[in-house]
Amino acid sequence: MRVAYLDCCGGIAGDMLLAALIDAGADVVTLRGQLEGLGLAGWRLETWEERKHGLRGTRAAVVVTAEQPERRLGEILGLLEAAPLPARARETAVKVFLRLAEAEARVHGTTVDRVHFHEVGAVDAIVDVVGSLLALWQLGVERVYCSPLPTGQGYVEVRHGLLPVPAPATAELLRGVPLRSVAVEGELVTPTGAALATTLAEEFGPLPGMVVDRIGYGLGSRTYSIPNVLRVFVGRIAGQESGREVLTVLETDIDDLNPEFFPYVEHLLRRAGALDVTLTQVLMKKGRPGVTVRVLCHPPGEEELLAILFRETTTLGVRVRREERLSLRREVVPVVTRSGEVRVKVAYLPDGSVAQLSPEFEDCRTLAERTGRPLREVYLEAATEARKRLPPRGGQDG
Repeated sequence: MRVAYLDCCGGIAGDMLLAALIDAGADVVTLRGQLEGLGLAGWRLETWEERKHGLRGTRAAVVVTAEQPERRLGEILGLLEAAPLPARARETAVKVFLRLAEAEARVHGTTVDRVHFHEVGAVDAIVDVVGSLLALWQLGVERVYCSPLPTGQGYVEVRHGLLPVPAPATAELLRGVPLRSVAVEGELVTPTGAALATTLAEEFGPLPGMVVDRIGYGLGSRTYSIPNVLRVFVGRIAGQESGREVLTVLETDIDDLNPEFFPYVEHLLRRAGALDVTLTQVLMKKGRPGVTVRVLCHPPGEEELLAILFRETTTLGVRVRREERLSLRREVVPVVTRSGEVRVKVAYLPDGSVAQLSPEFEDCRTLAERTGRPLREVYLEAATEARKRLPPRGGQDG
């Protein structure tokens, strides 16, 4: 499984994450082309190498060339929905901006639909968020881990005036996240950086056991007594070529919920990080037809999923258990077809041969809709391109 570890040694901001991922190998020319699909005018993305505190890294900056409007959440979500983005990148971007809106709404005592994003809704923040997610997709990252986040001290100046560090919206986003105090006068973690880290990271802690093949350094624009840098390690989890992992299973039986609501509940669960959601028809007490909802997830994410089940369904209790899962080593291989880029999931047998490969359906569907080509042609072409880059297969394509 391909993973990324965000080493926030000098903080995290949207531009720092984007720069670090470009430094780790994401192609900036491809990113610019994809970001143009957002339909935003009056900006350009510039990147360059720079040195700070003796460290070489990459800087990324969105240069605004025309006046930009203030945007509410609905406008930003509309941009994301209309843009030709990979499905996973779009869904994660929606989660990032929803988290930002919820944090701003709590701080200012309003609702998410009335929040003016100000700095966060500006074109540079949108490009930083979407660009970072596209870069992760391009690098084939399936899971993100993060270090504890450093908090500076003092004050930061925003439209509302001087605010304490971490800024109130940032502090809201950092609830439940491991922090470490750093004696630096300044904002090391921005709201956008906090939203990206807390949305993407499945766990916060030390560097996991992994085989690293890429390292990127993203430099910030500030000068502090410590390097204002975000370091990203990209590689694969060591020892998971084919192995065991402990997962949580959430399960409940429901016989009094409007059947039309189940697809919506499933959507919410998957968006919140569920690895799998299944709905099974069952016969319950007094002969009533019902549905068993079964959710598979990583243990750190179970509380959020439990909250969705209790809030969105009529269940009064959920069974929770830990189970081991045996799995083959997997990775995501991005390939380029005539229609565009497609992620291909590849599973390997213990001897290193390919067990199966499967192009990402949502990527293929998006390209088929955009180009008018038959879906099966896009799918087969992606599978063919992937085979050219892989060792001999030991099984059949999935």
